[in-house]
Amino acid sequence: MRYYELEYGCDNKEVGSQYPQVWDFIKGYSPENEDNGVCSLYYDYNPLFPPIDPDLSGFKLANGAQYTDFLSNGFGNRLFFLSENAKRFMEDQNLDIHRFYKGRVTSLRKKRVEDYYVMKIVSGNWQYLDFPNCEFYISDADTDDIIPIKFNSPEEFIKKENEFLAEEEKSYTIRASTIKMTDAFYKKKLDMFMIDECNFDWYVSERFVEEYYKKKLTGLEFEPIDI
Repeated sequence: MRYYELEYGCDNKEVGSQYPQVWDFIKGYSPENEDNGVCSLYYDYNPLFPPIDPDLSGFKLANGAQYTDFLSNGFGNRLFFLSENAKRFMEDQNLDIHRFYKGRVTSLRKKRVEDYYVMKIVSGNWQYLDFPNCEFYISDADTDDIIPIKFNSPEEFIKKENEFLAEEEKSYTIRASTIKMTDAFYKKKLDMFMIDECNFDWYVSERFVEEYYKKKLTGLEFEPIDI
């Protein structure tokens, strides 16, 4: 089925010359506060959502970057910076579990402050992989070796992954190079999703892309892919 890989625009007139557009903070903001700063949204700290809304008022637009509806950011690929128009657009999409938080992005160069929303989305669909028809490989970070491997079920995948985790001195990871999904996945009719576990890109539906361009939103690019 035809989907699109979601990517941020980079180094063009629309988004500006800096990538990511947001990666730093204004003076006085404390991102490391795991209870109230942006770190409270990090997946490693909290796989779901923080119990209280974090303070997201201290983001700074990079010099040379432009404000767009979707801002590229340096805070993990599970966080999306959205304008009001982008938020309304996302509210109309069929998404995995997610939550919106109010934030602000300041351009010191332009002396301008814009309200944005930060959306955290928790998406993992690896269990819907059509394992016999996917192509996997093992990547060894120590040697750069790429070794093809076959899995016929989620259970085989988890078994091998656990074996690697038990080898503390090894740095193996499993990745999927060709992705095919089961019918059960297509019945979910998601407009945006991540596979997780073996592939950490974001994919969107044709409906997502058509509506994005119809609403003349900015900041994203799309590459067609068969899944």
